[in-house]
Formats: sequence, C-alpha cells, structure tokens
Amino acid sequence: MALTPAEKQKRYRERQKEKDALASKVTTTSADFKRPFWQAWNEELQTYANDFDYYLDEAGVSAPRFEGDQGPEAFSENAFPKEALHEIFPDLSHGSLRRAEFMVGSLKEAAEMLATAVNGYKRSEVKARLAELEASDLSSVEAKRAALIEAARLNKMLDQLDKQVRITFPQWKVTG
Repeated sequence: MALTPAEKQKRYRERQKEKDALASKVTTTSADFKRPFWQAWNEELQTYANDFDYYLDEAGVSAPRFEGDQGPEAFSENAFPKEALHEIFPDLSHGSLRRAEFMVGSLKEAAEMLATAVNGYKRSEVKARLAELEASDLSSVEAKRAALIEAARLNKMLDQLDKQVRITFPQWKVTG
C-alpha cells in the first residue's frame, strides 16, 4: 500500500531525528584534528578572532578568550551541576574545538531568544498603538483618514513581525 504524504513526512522526520541523535554522539574527536583549535585561533585564524571580538564588543559583550585547550565543561561549572558535567560533555578530547562548537550553538540560541523577545516587545507595542487608534476620536473625515493610514502601516508592521528570518552559517559540525 502506498504511503500518504503525511506518513512519508513522519518517516522522514524520524530518520532525521535518528541521524541527528547519531551525529550528536559522534563528535569531531577523530585524529583528523591534531593541532588544538586555540593555537589556530590565535595564529592563522586571527582575522576571524578580531572580527569576532569586534562584533561582540559592539554588542557590549566581552569576547571569550581561547588561551588553552579547555573544553566547555571548564566554563560550565556554574551552569550545570558538577556531577552532571560528564553526562553533558561525555567526550573530553579536543577541548578548545569542542568549546568553540558549543559556543556557536549557544550564541545561536541566545540570538534566537533575544530576537524572540524583541519581536514580542514590538508586537505588543504595535498592538497598543492600534488599540489607541481604535479608542481615539474619529468624528472628522480627516482624522478617520489619518487613522486608517496609520492602522494600515501598523498592520503591515505586524505582518512583517509574523515572518521568520533565515540566517545561514557555514557548517561547523562534522561527523566521522
């Protein structure tokens, strides 16, 4: 019997989940990455390091330093219980590279949370302005016309806030 599109999609998602679960277990700890990331970061990748520092500084955030081969667990003691660190970070090789990979994911999530907060703030403010327009005195034709133009502008802003933005990154995770 042929599968329905919904069943095909469900199986596809299940395969993707299995693939992602396997990829999260297999990390970049192979012998392919011999030199510590922190050394490359401070040498030939210095241009990227400078830009990274600049953009974080512009946002008022202190850029982290890669001065040794410590992994994310060395900087996560306050975020996770000490006894859970080994479960959260089971692979303790390639520390600075794992830290950088972990940071990419964390910075992406942080940016998403900040964007969601800004979106929610703007959405509530625009809705408040629409409510003010509805409650205003629209007895004159000119006031009504101006209110309709303003309402259309505000509704266009709400439509823009409904959309998602796609941001692309170079691939930073590889599996064996």
